[in-house]
Amino acid sequence: MNKQQINDFDKIVLTGFMVSLARQFTDIVYAQELAQLIEKEGLVKLSQPQNQDKSVLLTARVEARYKAINQVIAQYQITQVLELASGLLPRGLLMSKNPNITFIESDLPEMIRYKQQLIQQLVGERSNLHFIEIDATSRPSEFIKSTPLLKAGQPVMILCEGLLTHLTLVEKELVCTNIREMLHRYSGVWITSDFIDTGSLMRSQQDDSGLKKLLQAGTNLTGRSLVNNNFGTLEQARQFVYEQGFRATEYNMLKVIDELSCLEILGIDPEVVRRMLTTQSVFALTLDSHPS
Repeated sequence: MNKQQINDFDKIVLTGFMVSLARQFTDIVYAQELAQLIEKEGLVKLSQPQNQDKSVLLTARVEARYKAINQVIAQYQITQVLELASGLLPRGLLMSKNPNITFIESDLPEMIRYKQQLIQQLVGERSNLHFIEIDATSRPSEFIKSTPLLKAGQPVMILCEGLLTHLTLVEKELVCTNIREMLHRYSGVWITSDFIDTGSLMRSQQDDSGLKKLLQAGTNLTGRSLVNNNFGTLEQARQFVYEQGFRATEYNMLKVIDELSCLEILGIDPEVVRRMLTTQSVFALTLDSHPS
């Protein structure tokens, strides 16, 4: 990876602050505590220049994908978890309450060190919650850093929430290659909400001008479009998944609409959110055996 890519990726992690602030308007466990720590340390200005640009649909999208992924996780009896680009997600905090689960959070160096400091302030150290510096696009793969923490012969669950939407097609392919190698080695499943079509994002922007402003702010911040790096259509996303050697099961995010606390907290019209979630899915991906 060249120096410019590293700088680009360091900018991308700043969008994690934007999403973390949106997450505080939900009942997601630890979301408010993490947002309050960020605000206390004065990092809010990096992600949300003006409070009036708050997007209700960003919050709904963020809450829906988090809870939809959790629904899919619950269908698998896998106790080894590697979360890519975990940013300020609270999932590791929650899942590591179960001492039988090994949860590995990974991200770029600056973000993962910051996350570890936040967790230390909130709950101290947990022997089954780990923090590793991993660039998910790097070749050779940096996923190998997680192997000392994983038990051989037992499946691994790889999670990815919000990473691929920032990446170019070539970078997406690199992530897929690294994940394939891990699943070949351990078996298991990759669960992600990141196969999004551009059309659905454009429709959501029409329903919520605040979302359009925030997506533009994120693009300005990172130098990468938060819209155009997605797939043109959902069918193109499905074809990409197949070509990368995965078999996909899709779980529509409408299944969690009744669990979205932000609808009441922020007074959001459920029908607007319903329109948004109709074309949104969580993908559970396993290795396919079709010939390459």
